Amino acid sequence: MLKHMRAVAVATVATAGALVAGSFTGGQASAETIKLKIGAGHVPAGLWVQTIRDFYMPRLAERVEKETGNKIDWTAGWGGSLCKIGECLEAVESGLLDMADVHVPTEPAKLLVHNFTYFAPFGSPDPRVVAKAVAELYDKVPALKKVLEDRYSQVFVGAGVVGNYGLVTNFKWDKVSELKGRKIAAIGPNFAWLQGTGAVPVQSNLNEAYTSMQSGVYEGWVMLAEPTVSFKLNEVSKLFVDMDYGAIHTPLLTMNKDTFKALPPAVQKIVLEVGKEFNAKMGDVTYQKQVESGKKLKDFGVEVRQASPEVKAEYAKQLANVSKVRFEEINKAGMPGEVIYEYVKVLKAAGHKFPRDWAAER
Repeated sequence: MLKHMRAVAVATVATAGALVAGSFTGGQASAETIKLKIGAGHVPAGLWVQTIRDFYMPRLAERVEKETGNKIDWTAGWGGSLCKIGECLEAVESGLLDMADVHVPTEPAKLLVHNFTYFAPFGSPDPRVVAKAVAELYDKVPALKKVLEDRYSQVFVGAGVVGNYGLVTNFKWDKVSELKGRKIAAIGPNFAWLQGTGAVPVQSNLNEAYTSMQSGVYEGWVMLAEPTVSFKLNEVSKLFVDMDYGAIHTPLLTMNKDTFKALPPAVQKIVLEVGKEFNAKMGDVTYQKQVESGKKLKDFGVEVRQASPEVKAEYAKQLANVSKVRFEEINKAGMPGEVIYEYVKVLKAAGHKFPRDWAAER
C-alpha cells in the first residue's frame, strides 16, 4: 500500500515539476505556482514548529517569488494532522508530504547518527553556539546528508535546535541521590541522561506531558524552559533545575528527494539557502525564548535554580560513557560515529568546557 501511495505521490510531483520547469527559458520564469505540503508531529506551541511556520515558509515564498517569479502554495498541518510524532520521516520518504520536521529524537534508530548532540551530554547551553556547530557538522560530515538521501529518499534542508535542557519536577530535590526511584519522563536519546542516576526513565512526548504529570504517570521531565512554559507544565510542577545538559539539535527539516528534483534549479538553491537561514534563526529565537521562559517560570511560582558545578560533575560522573557507547553503536549501523567527537571538538573550539571530557575517555 505504501509503495502504491509513494508511486502516486511521485508521479504527481513529477508532473507538477515538469510544468514549473517548462516555464523556465534562459533562466527567466513565467509565474507558476509550486504546491508544497508540509507537516510536523508537534503542535505550534513548540518553538521549532513556530519557526518553520512563521519564518521558513514565508521567507521561502518571499524569496522564490522575488527571485524567480514563481509562487509557493503551502498546505500545512501541525500536531499530527498530516504526520504523527515518529511518522514524519516515513511521510516525507513516501511522498505523502513534501516537507516535514522529522524531529530526530522521535527516530532513535533510523536517525541514530543525527542524534549526535544527545550523545555528548552537558554540551553548550547556548542555542546560538549549538546551532552554528550543528550547521558546521552537516557540512563537515557529508554522510549525515547522505543517510537521509540514500536510505530515506529525502534532502537535508535545515537543522534547528531547541534550548538548554533542564529537569522539571513536581517534587523538590538538591542532591543527585534524591532522584533515585523517581519516575522521570524523557524521549528517545536523552534516556541515557538518566541512566546511572537511579531515576526511572519513562518514554513520553510533549503532547501528553501535562496530563501525565498531573495524574502521576511520572514526576518530572528532562525538559527545556521554553516548552515547560508553552505546554503549561509550570501548572503541574514545583521546580526547574537548569542542569545545562546542553542545547540540542532536534528539529530536522527535510524535503522529499523527488519533490526537490522536480523543482527548478533556482528554486532548489533558495530552498537550501533558506534552510541555512532557518538554522541561524532558530539559534537566535531559541536563545531569546530560553531567557524569557526562565523569567516566566519564576513569575508563575516555579522555583528556578542553576545546578552547581559540583552537582553537574557528580551527575556526569554517574552516567555511562554515552559518547563511547553511541560511537560504537553508530559505526556498527554503518554510519559515521566519529560525528560525536567532531561535535565535542567543535564545541571545545567555541570555548565550551564539559564537566566530563567524553573525548578523553574514548
